[in-house]
Amino acid sequence: MKAGRSVVAGMPLEIMVLNQFNFEYKELFTAEGLVRLDGEFLRSLAEKDKTLAENLQIYRAAGAQPADKAQSEFLLCLAPHLERFIARLFCVEPEVAELQARTRSHDVVMDFKKHFVLR
Repeated sequence: MKAGRSVVAGMPLEIMVLNQFNFEYKELFTAEGLVRLDGEFLRSLAEKDKTLAENLQIYRAAGAQPADKAQSEFLLCLAPHLERFIARLFCVEPEVAELQARTRSHDVVMDFKKHFVLR
């Protein structure tokens, strides 16, 4: 049974399978499962944006670095890909799309505030 609306409350974690990755929920609690999930994310990212996937590998290899503008811009570019991946994994794409639309509906107010503050 797939995760999402078809999941029955109280379903044992041993049989809950997440989306097309055939990833079991219980794998989220194991190092091997997280490594496999990360591999799926990297593969998915490389399909969409090979350069960004390569930059993620470089970013990871560099280890902890003080945050700067370039790092922030990189993470902002990466965020939508991660959001889509997680939404697909947990079968919540419609809910994520609805939340995004609600958030964007406030853009007019935010633009006004920005314009007002800049004056």
